[in-house]
This record gives sequence, structure tokens and C-alpha cells, in this order.
Amino acid sequence: MSLLELVGDAPAVAMLGMCKNAGKTTALTHLVREYARAGVPLALTSIGRDGESRDLVTGTEKPPIFLYQGMLAATAEQLLGLCDVSREILAVTDIHTSLGRVVIFRARSDGFVQLAGPAMVEQLAPLRRELMALGADRFLIDGALSRRSPAVGVSDGACVLSTGASLDRDMPSVAAETAFAAALLTLPRLAGVARYPARFAVLRGEDAASCETPEELLSVLKGGGERLVSLSGALTERQASGLLRSGAPLEGLTLLAEDGSHFLLRRETFEKLRLRGARFRARSGARLAAVTANPVSAGGWRFDREAFLEALRRTCSVPVLDLGRAEWN
Repeated sequence: MSLLELVGDAPAVAMLGMCKNAGKTTALTHLVREYARAGVPLALTSIGRDGESRDLVTGTEKPPIFLYQGMLAATAEQLLGLCDVSREILAVTDIHTSLGRVVIFRARSDGFVQLAGPAMVEQLAPLRRELMALGADRFLIDGALSRRSPAVGVSDGACVLSTGASLDRDMPSVAAETAFAAALLTLPRLAGVARYPARFAVLRGEDAASCETPEELLSVLKGGGERLVSLSGALTERQASGLLRSGAPLEGLTLLAEDGSHFLLRRETFEKLRLRGARFRARSGARLAAVTANPVSAGGWRFDREAFLEALRRTCSVPVLDLGRAEWN
């Protein structure tokens, strides 16, 4: 299946990366081209900056972002002069970046663009509404490095996760870490649980206990039995490690976060909690449509293409695609 077929009719799509040079921009440009061929009115933005010819941090070559006539883009004011398209300015938003305010324009010709949109995912929802009001049917977001949360503004949509050899020289490690990230993005949903203002809310049947510190939480959890911990924020590695060391019974414990990106855990810690009986659930989150694979690293090493694809397909629960052009980011 094509990437567009896997994304389906999702109104918004977030492009996510395991690391730099994972192939995220290649996946984005591939999907933009498929939307153009299908005649779908599309709007693009980026969390962070993308579309420059070389990565500003690593100095490695990057693929350009090509925009087709009629598509909308939201980018920072200072990058407009670097966009190689004829354009019609439609709006200047009140979203500020280090490169100026975010401006919305419509491409009046085909050409290359540089994108730098909202710095915070919380700004995506209002930007998306404005772009939809201007005629876009689909909203495509180029996510920044280490920002894998598509929940805000994209929770009714899909995401695509890109991974590659640049993550680690060891292929099994790359496959395992990618499968872990994919598992967090595909956690079972648990809807209908009330939101509590407390940092941790422990629910036992009809009873609820509010906890503001990890110490309070551990004290409440020692009773055992069926318990649900509703998190108002993230569960950190330190908190999870403390839970493991505490000796509190974990069988029957459900940990509920807004989405999988709020479990800020190492893979090993996640597995230890799960093996001890803890369950992980998410209130919302975008559907993970596919994983894309880049077997070539920015550091000069590469994996065997077929072996890498096989390793990912064996460990990931969603389709894994090789979009080619592995030399690109």
C-alpha cells in the first residue's frame, strides 16, 4: 500500500522522527506529492524549522520540501524570502517564533519552501482551524526532533514514524527502540475517565484519592488491587523507577496519560513495569499509520536494506515502508 492509502482520510497527519536523518522529511515530501496527485487541498507547517538544504546542527545534506500550486503553508516571516514559490499572503497570525510571526500563504506556483511554524504543540490546534477556514482539507505537520506528541491538534488524525540507521549502529537496538516508540503511539485508548486537577489521581471503584507528590502516590498504591492512576502530566523515568523500587504491588495497576508521549520512560523501565503487571493506557492520540525506514546513517554506516526492513516488520505492529532515497534525511 502507498503511504497515502495508509494515512487514509485522516484530516491531520503528523510526521515524527526517531532521530535526525531518520527519513522524516523524505516521508513528508513523498506524502505531499501523493496528496498533490490526488488533488487534495493541503496545508503544511512545521514544529521547528525544516526545508533548508543543510541541517543547521549537524551540517548534513537535507531534502528540500516541494510545495505544489494551490497548497497552503504556515511559516515564519523571515523564511518567506527563502521560499521559491509565487505566493499570496492570506494571514499573519499571532504565533511568534524566533524567526518572526507565523504567516499563512497560498502557493501560486510550484516550488521549494522552508517551514518554521509553532514552537509548541499547543499552538497547532488554533493554527489548524485557521488553515481549514482558508480552504485546506488536510493538515500536514512536520514534527521536530524528540517531539513525538501528535495529541494536540492532531488527535483525530494519523501519524507516520520515521526511523533509521542514524539512531544506533546496532540494528537490533534500532528495531527495538522503534518498536517501543510505536507501542507508545498505539496504546489502547481508555475514554470516559474524568480529568482531575491533581498531579496523580488514584481511582478505586467509586473512590478517588488525589496525590501531588510521588511519595503520596506510592503510599496510596501500597494497598494493591485494581487501581487506576490518572496522570495530569507525564510519568517520568525517575517516578517510574521509584515505583519499581517501592515494592508496591503492580498487578491490577493501570496508568492513564493523555497520550503515549506522556510516558517519558526508557524501554527497559517500561518493560519492567509491564512485566510486574502494570497496564498503560492513553486518553487520546493520533493513529500510527506507518513506520518508514532509512538504512543509511549520517555517520557513514549503513544497514542491509532488506534485513533492516525485516527486523522492523518483525517488531512493529504497523506497516513498515521503504520509501527509497535513503541518502536523504
